[in-house]
Amino acid sequence: MSLFARVFGRGRPAPDEVTASVAAAVDGVPGAVAHDVAYNHLQYASGALSGTVDVPETAVFDEVLRAAHRALVAQLGADAERVVIYLSGRTPDGATVAPVDLALPERPTGRDLARRYV
Repeated sequence: MSLFARVFGRGRPAPDEVTASVAAAVDGVPGAVAHDVAYNHLQYASGALSGTVDVPETAVFDEVLRAAHRALVAQLGADAERVVIYLSGRTPDGATVAPVDLALPERPTGRDLARRYV
């Protein structure tokens, strides 16, 4: 993809396509249900993935992040590394599960997830 296309967002899938792909991947994780998962393009071919996912336990949230990362890579290719992840999990008792609970940065990037899920 040319620099012009990347800067002006041409050649990237629409945000709703990426959102649908990530939500489907997350819903495919046993025990997880995606709620309000949304992807938005940001400037310079980066993006943001946000939302809440109902999970039975922290280990399932780890699998949610793995599935979300795979879906982002499938949709965005190398640009998935620059996506900032604002996903969190919610357990049945209402507790929040955040990336920091998995020894990731508070707001990991796709690059952080790639290192974790090599």
